[in-house]
Amino acid sequence: MSALQAQFRDLAEWATDSSPLYAHLCREAAEDSDILDIAATVPEGRQAPHLLLAAVHYLLDRHPDHRLAEYYPSISPESRAPDDGCFPAFREFCLDHADAIRPLLRTRRTQTNAVRRSAVLYPAIAQVASAADGPLALVELGPSAGLNLLFDRYRYDYDGRVVGNSDSPVTIGSRVRRGDPPLPETPPAIRSRVGLDRNPLDVTDEADRDWLRALVWPEHEERRAVLDGALTVARDDPPELIEGDMLDDLPPVLDEIPSDVPVCVVNTLVLYQVPAELSEALTALLEAQMAERQLHWLTGRRDLSGGESVELDWKRWSGDGVKTTHLVDYEPHGAWLSWRP
Repeated sequence: MSALQAQFRDLAEWATDSSPLYAHLCREAAEDSDILDIAATVPEGRQAPHLLLAAVHYLLDRHPDHRLAEYYPSISPESRAPDDGCFPAFREFCLDHADAIRPLLRTRRTQTNAVRRSAVLYPAIAQVASAADGPLALVELGPSAGLNLLFDRYRYDYDGRVVGNSDSPVTIGSRVRRGDPPLPETPPAIRSRVGLDRNPLDVTDEADRDWLRALVWPEHEERRAVLDGALTVARDDPPELIEGDMLDDLPPVLDEIPSDVPVCVVNTLVLYQVPAELSEALTALLEAQMAERQLHWLTGRRDLSGGESVELDWKRWSGDGVKTTHLVDYEPHGAWLSWRP
């Protein structure tokens, strides 16, 4: 079995409960040499099955009359469950549109914006803000299109408790599994916000917006609705995004922020994608900054105990060293959170 086949089989297993359509397509694709040949266009180190599915979703939205669209709830309101005709339609679409699919596989990335993670950032940044001296300068690492940088422009519903921006067209729901997270009625004050990404997406660009939508799996209607609302908010006042490396280009970004302004650096789930030595260098850089200025770091990491949650730590200077608090655990897309302190 090739590594590419294994990737498709692994995603099929992982998607079984979340997306019956993608689980079915991945199982069949793993055994189809023509589909695997197209997927092999993806550069090494990227997620070939995810990118192929997203590229097809992206193009299918432009060809909604193709018979494959009948299986996509995101395109056909009266969609069909996967059956014997599903993969043949997928295969036909891929082969017919291979010349359009391959460039997407070479150039695009799985840069999802899990906007519901803002429901985790809301109490986490509120916690930081309560300890900071003045409004925060927000810096996000790996923000994609920067939609979570706009966390203070959304309304939130935590088990019936509604907080945040009451005028927002977006309401993000999340369950509190345990603990008592700080949920102020109004969002924490943000002085400035900027994101640093190797390949930032532009919310004012139609192709980038459509790619973000294509990354949302077809059955995930609630995630798509939240994303669409967040894109509407962002288009009116896009976040500042800088194309650059999170290590080499972060110091100049921090230098632009006045030294007396408290900084909150955020990365929810990006460091697992980078080499360990880069993550260690970033930690050293930010901890050195903490000794010189008021800098807080909210950094996410995968739960290494075998669970499917993400752990968010709060690092800041305390006394004569760096203090780390395991602040919150959350479902990767923000569907629930468990407050730890």
